Order: sequence, then C-alpha cells, then structure tokens
Amino acid sequence: MFKSLQLPKAFWVSIIIGYAFCLLTFFVLLTASLDLLAPSQVLNNHTVTKLTGIRLAILTFGLFSISFTLKYSLMYAKYVTVALTVWAIAMYVDDHFVLYNMVEYPEEGVIALVQSLRPILIISLIWMCFELIFSPHLTD
Repeated sequence: MFKSLQLPKAFWVSIIIGYAFCLLTFFVLLTASLDLLAPSQVLNNHTVTKLTGIRLAILTFGLFSISFTLKYSLMYAKYVTVALTVWAIAMYVDDHFVLYNMVEYPEEGVIALVQSLRPILIISLIWMCFELIFSPHLTD
C-alpha cells in the first residue's frame, strides 16, 4: 500500500514512535489507579484525566489521519503532519507554562515516564514534517 511512496526508514520509525507513545499513554490512562508511586490527588483529579484522554484521542486521530492521507495525497499528509506537530508543540509549551503550575504530576512512576517521553514524540513529529516537506523524491 505505501511502497510507492519510497519514504525513508527514518520516517517510518518516527511514525512508529508516535503510535508507541499513544499506546503507552493509553496504557497509563487505563492503569493509573494501579500506580503505587503516584500521589492520590493526581489520580483522583477527573479534569486531568479527561484532558489527557481528549489530547490522546486527538493525537491518535492525527496519527491515523497521517497514515490515511499518505495513501491518497501527499499534500494533505503534509498539512495534517504540520498541524499535528504544531498542536503537540503548543500543548507541550502550554503545559509547562500553565498546567504544571496548577497540577502536580508525580516525579516517579509511569505518569512521569510518559511526561518525560513527550519531547521524543515532538522530535519524531518534526522529523516527519521535514521528511514530507523537504524530500525531493516525493511527488503527489
């Protein structure tokens, strides 16, 4: 299905990193109540769980949209990838300036692991943007 695109392996590694991050975050959302190292005020905060769930849904929808649009139109795949990357960067910056001052996340456990892996997701999304925008061999 995607063999005609001739995208480099680094692009596919980046998209796999994005999907792995989504799966890890989904796993953390499901098992957060079992995390013995996380403080109870974070686990019981319904707003934080709801916000994380909404962000995870948008990220997963965006990654599936990239995969779907790659099959039909590289131009739209570029737009979807850039929009998802800008959104992820904006959420990361917003969290550091606003959310982390209001909500205290644990410094240990699986929630802290997900928080520390967010820059890797953003770097992989940026790499996907560079590959789709600046690759000379990709044509629609």
